[in-house]
Amino acid sequence: MTTNLDRASLVSRSVAIESVNLTHAEMKTGFDPFNPPEVARLTQRFRCRFELPPSRLDCLLVHINLVLEGTGAESAEQEQELVSIDATFLAVYRLEDASSYPSDALGHFAELNGTYNVWPYWREFVQTFAARAGMGGLVVPVFKPPIRPVEEPEQISPLEESALLEPENL
Repeated sequence: MTTNLDRASLVSRSVAIESVNLTHAEMKTGFDPFNPPEVARLTQRFRCRFELPPSRLDCLLVHINLVLEGTGAESAEQEQELVSIDATFLAVYRLEDASSYPSDALGHFAELNGTYNVWPYWREFVQTFAARAGMGGLVVPVFKPPIRPVEEPEQISPLEESALLEPENL
């Protein structure tokens, strides 16, 4: 059985990270600053996409969008959104002849390695923003990569390849 980690490893053996940049950030809060309720539930989600810039054949760009939402209750019957933090990071990798790698392997690399490399920046970002909003002590858990079985493509047609480039909602 082939997993998404197996497919990502085709790329990870030959890649070097050059930089991680924040490209978008947004935070919303919805609580009384004089009486902030405790966060009852945190949910997170992320999605990734990659691109191969035509001007840099040795470069792989991975865009990772991460969202954290915290809800709580002012009373037993009323739950409210307390905080929503949304950030997008760009991880820049050097990868010789990047276009020679299968699109699905690049996509799995973006999802697993890209998110793993960005995760420490995300954790620091959430902790800093939450503290600035008066919600000290909000800590993002460690990243647990979503390992799952995938079909190893024998031959990918151009039509199928373009479908693989669409970001996957996780």
